[in-house]
Amino acid sequence: MPEQFDHTVLIVDDEEQIGKALGRLMKGIGAKYVYMPSGQEALDWMKKATKPFSLILSDQRMPGMVGSVFLEKAKEISPDTIRFLITGYADVDAVTDAVNKGSIHRYISKPWDNKVLSETVKTGLEQHELIMENHRLFALAKEQNAKLYTLNTDLKKSAAVHQKAILQKDKQISELNARLEKGFENRNYINEIEALLKQKNMIEEGKLNSLYAAIIAELYEQFQEIAVRNGFEMPQTVPGD
Repeated sequence: MPEQFDHTVLIVDDEEQIGKALGRLMKGIGAKYVYMPSGQEALDWMKKATKPFSLILSDQRMPGMVGSVFLEKAKEISPDTIRFLITGYADVDAVTDAVNKGSIHRYISKPWDNKVLSETVKTGLEQHELIMENHRLFALAKEQNAKLYTLNTDLKKSAAVHQKAILQKDKQISELNARLEKGFENRNYINEIEALLKQKNMIEEGKLNSLYAAIIAELYEQFQEIAVRNGFEMPQTVPGD
C-alpha cells in the first residue's frame, strides 16, 4: 500500500480472542488496528477519534447491538470508512438488509480463510484510498477554480481601469489636436514672418514691400495657369501694377 496512507482498521467483536486474531492479520498487511468489544463502545470511540478509520471489521452477532445496526450508525459518523460485516449463513436476511441500506460494502462469511480475508481487506483499503484521493482532487479543483475566478475578476477590473485610462488619453489627444488646429486657423503667418524679419534686421521695409509684390506676381501666374487649363480668363494686369 502507498506510504502516504496510514491505515487504521477498527475491529468490533464481543470475542476478544477473535478480535486479536483479526488484529494480527491487519498488522500482517501493514495496517494498524483498534479493537472494541461492542458496537456502542466502537461508536463512542469513532466520535472522539481525530482521524477516521480506513476500514471497519464488525461481527454480526454481538450482545446489545448487532453488527448491521452498528455499521448503519457508523456510516453516519464516518461515511468514507469502508465497512465489512462478518456473519454466518444464518444471518442472510440481516446482510441483505444492510446491503440494501448501503450500510456495508462487503460481507465476510464464517469461517473465513485468513489469506482471502487479508486480500479482501487490502482491496477495501485501496478503495478507501481512492475515496480520499477523490476528495483531495475535488478540494484541489475547488481551490483552483476559486483562484481562477479571483484572477479573472482582477483581470476584468484591471482591464476596465486600463480602458478608462486609454479613453482619457484619447480625449486629451483630441483636445490637443483641436487646440492645435484652432491655433493654426487663427495665426497670421504673413504678419509673423514680417515681424520676425524686422526683429532680426534681416530685410528693410522697402525691400519687404518688393518681396510682397514678387510673391503676389508669382501667385497671379500660378492662378492664371490654373484658369487657362479650366477655360477661364484672368485679367492681364497683375494687381499692384
